[in-house]
Amino acid sequence: MEHALSLFPDGLPNLETLKRHNKDRGVPPETSWIWGEDDEIGRINLLTPERILAAKHSQIQKGQVVPLNWPMNLPAKPAFGRDACKHTVKNHPDGPLVFDDWLEMNIQSGSQWDGFRHYGHQTQGRFYNNLTPEEVKSGTRCGIQAVSNHGIVGRGVLLDYYGWKLSKGESYDPLTSHSIHLEELLAVAKHQGVKFEVGDILLIRSGYTDTYYKFAAADPARLDDAGSIHPCLAGVAQTKEMKTWLHDNYFSAVAGDAPAWECWPPKEWALHEFLLGSWGVLIGEMFDLEASTFALAKQCEQEQRWSFFFMSTPLNMPGGIASLANAVAIH
Repeated sequence: MEHALSLFPDGLPNLETLKRHNKDRGVPPETSWIWGEDDEIGRINLLTPERILAAKHSQIQKGQVVPLNWPMNLPAKPAFGRDACKHTVKNHPDGPLVFDDWLEMNIQSGSQWDGFRHYGHQTQGRFYNNLTPEEVKSGTRCGIQAVSNHGIVGRGVLLDYYGWKLSKGESYDPLTSHSIHLEELLAVAKHQGVKFEVGDILLIRSGYTDTYYKFAAADPARLDDAGSIHPCLAGVAQTKEMKTWLHDNYFSAVAGDAPAWECWPPKEWALHEFLLGSWGVLIGEMFDLEASTFALAKQCEQEQRWSFFFMSTPLNMPGGIASLANAVAIH
């Protein structure tokens, strides 16, 4: 595979250009494997030193750090039948007064990044950059360690869809398959005065964590479906228009508070297939936008500033499928 970026003299190709380019090349038609056959970090390549420095200078104005990580014991009953985190404190019975943590968990049970080995192109049987299922099982290529060695650092942008709907007197249940459509996201961006830039880390607030906290206190049984093997969850709509917009804006990563990020279950196809397998866009799920003393949604609303400096250091696990979020925003 040639370094495909050299084939696009006008810059980063849009989705329609890629479809024409990929015709008869033996790859899925909407793949954007454009950083060379040895690439393992996808659109994290967009987070160049120049963009990171520009984000630092434009976004850090008060030095206010906003953690984005849910407590590791939440949710108590994770979606898709995943095991919740089990925390044990141990010490040696005959040793000094010293204790250790012992964690047993599915990395994707709470605030986390879906890596490129998590969800592949379903019809072609390939993951990002032509990675095969056999390589996932036996090797480390495109593992989360590659992203860890770079870091996810740049300009973050929050689209507070949940807050926007409430401000209009419209409500919905984030624990249902409510679809967030492109025209609505564009309306939120216009309402907030957001202008997107290449390499942005896009966060979308669906209201899941806010709803979780409310039901956990008042009606825990209401959370049972969200923690089932086949949950119904609000998220981004799977439409051709949404797919084109997500591709052509060249976000370096996407994230949010919802367990699937996209509306679940999908009717026909999942955005995961394209974001992860076709384009190399990491997906962050169950980021906590609510509970911190300086909750990101609240902070952005108070400041009337919806962009921020974003930092995340994924786990350095060779061949890892996913990672804890380890993310903060800085205003």
